[in-house]
Amino acid sequence: MYYVALAIVLTAILIPIWIVDYPGMVDYPNHLARCYILAHYHDNPFWQQLYYLDYTPLPNLAMDAIVAPLAKLLPILLCGKLFLSLSAVLFVVGCSAVGRVVTGRPNWLALVAAFTFYNSELFWGFLNCVFGMGVFLCVFAYWMRVRNAMTPLRFCICGLLSIVAFLAHLSSVSFLYAACFTVALLEFIRDRKFSRLLVKLAWLIFPVLLMAAFMKGSGHIGHASFEFGIMKLVNLLAPVNSYSIAVDAAVIAVLLICLLVILKRCRIHSVAAAGLVLLALSLVCPPEVLTASGVDARFVVPGYLLLVLSIEPFWDRWRKAAIATAIGAMMLHTASIAAHWRAIDHASKQVLAMGEVLPAKASVYVLQLTSHKWTKSNKVLIHDVQLWAVTHEADVSILWALHGQQPLVFRTLPCAGPDWARCFSTYDYVFTYEPTEPMLKILHGMAAPASSWDKATLWRMSSPAGSGSASP
Repeated sequence: MYYVALAIVLTAILIPIWIVDYPGMVDYPNHLARCYILAHYHDNPFWQQLYYLDYTPLPNLAMDAIVAPLAKLLPILLCGKLFLSLSAVLFVVGCSAVGRVVTGRPNWLALVAAFTFYNSELFWGFLNCVFGMGVFLCVFAYWMRVRNAMTPLRFCICGLLSIVAFLAHLSSVSFLYAACFTVALLEFIRDRKFSRLLVKLAWLIFPVLLMAAFMKGSGHIGHASFEFGIMKLVNLLAPVNSYSIAVDAAVIAVLLICLLVILKRCRIHSVAAAGLVLLALSLVCPPEVLTASGVDARFVVPGYLLLVLSIEPFWDRWRKAAIATAIGAMMLHTASIAAHWRAIDHASKQVLAMGEVLPAKASVYVLQLTSHKWTKSNKVLIHDVQLWAVTHEADVSILWALHGQQPLVFRTLPCAGPDWARCFSTYDYVFTYEPTEPMLKILHGMAAPASSWDKATLWRMSSPAGSGSASP
């Protein structure tokens, strides 16, 4: 019955992905456009003029490594959904595997935990990070099973899996280090055998070697922000922070009540300490480091997962009812997400239709003002524009192709202001969403609306820079 229920949960998680054309994740269009360019880079001189390829072992390659090869054979939208589905499968299977290895039998709490695949990291489009969470769970479960009987073969398998985790996303191997070191150190305190500790953890040297190679190549520390504010507390809601405050609050209330019932009679395993360490890292880690943002928030979901999966409930009717209620609440939460994605999908199609006026290989400057109060819903519409690179081979300024972050890199970085008139003049078109009055004044003096929808406008420059021109 457990595995039937697990299959039902996985199906419920996959449904929102497949009922829309454009899942409502902020950075998702960006990843798709980049993977499409990577797939056709060697066949298209236009892309070669704008970008070059970086072959450094970047710790951020999950989607590029999987979707780009698939895109040579299948439509890019289908490739994206296949990647999301694989991410969901890894996440659900990983939750189940950790729950089983911790308690020694299937843990029904894994069904509740699996629904946290829909977390704030996913909604913002940090897809490599979410894929890495699934990889972490699967690798950690395997290590937990073999750590006390490590053979040369198992050591090599762990080492290979650690390399996969590193290349998927740096956060994945960071979770591994925190969780594995915590469990191994607790066991070392108990048995005081240093040789056993070394055997358990030596395989984690492989990501260190790769990180050294990365930092010698395109890696760099970048700006590190150590600001600590209210967002640290908001981040703790990451597993259920979606699109509706009311729905999220109701789900949190139900989950807390169910948790109190379950904790009344239960056994908590030592893996809970690893979960606490991950949550502590989310509180002390700087939000920005290694050129990435939101770094601290990425520890929250795996931290909660290990905490929940360390609980072994006492099985009576009250505990069973509590888990069934929690699963029902998470299913309703997923249904609410699916409804929001349907609405975002409709809006995305309207924005993409604005690009019908674009000639092939046009250059489009996308204006993103940091002063604008972006939400997960309206920021998706800005990023949808990047899919014009797929439909019209457009040169879109906000595509992520940065040295040390992606395998596709700008030959010349896009203009970023503050001389906006000069920036706009080097492009054929400018895309805006709710521009300020000063920006409208600049645009009216040098461009005319070519198409519009709701608060979005595509402006055709009066003196276009030239088809396919690159920004300064």
